[in-house]
Amino acid sequence: MHPKDLLNIFKPKNLKKHIKILVIEDAEVDMRLTCAALERGGYTPLKAYDGKSGLELAKQEKPQLIILDYNLPDIKGPDLCQVFKRHYDTEKIPIMFLTSLNTPDSIIQSYEEGGELYLAKPISPRLLLKQIELTFKDKESA
Repeated sequence: MHPKDLLNIFKPKNLKKHIKILVIEDAEVDMRLTCAALERGGYTPLKAYDGKSGLELAKQEKPQLIILDYNLPDIKGPDLCQVFKRHYDTEKIPIMFLTSLNTPDSIIQSYEEGGELYLAKPISPRLLLKQIELTFKDKESA
């Protein structure tokens, strides 16, 4: 493989820089992996490490998707999801839970609190990008 070809695997396939995705995640490793996958997919990731800053960033930036961890230092993901769904600036933004909690109860609670998608950690970048692609495709056809 030519060195130029090797560098090309790190470049986004399709630039979608106009699509902002807010990642609310307190674990640095998971934040980096998720944001790297988003950048690879051509999206613009926005970062928040707790619920309060995530809510403020969502209201300010109006992302097209929120990726939300279940356990945050200041609030549980499902509780924050309810806050997003009640606030006029964020109520229509789809929410994807990305978490290591994969018990049936935690998955059901995530959906009951307004989450539209649920992915378990450790993340698969390809699956994450496919779910995002399908989410936006569903929104376009609605």
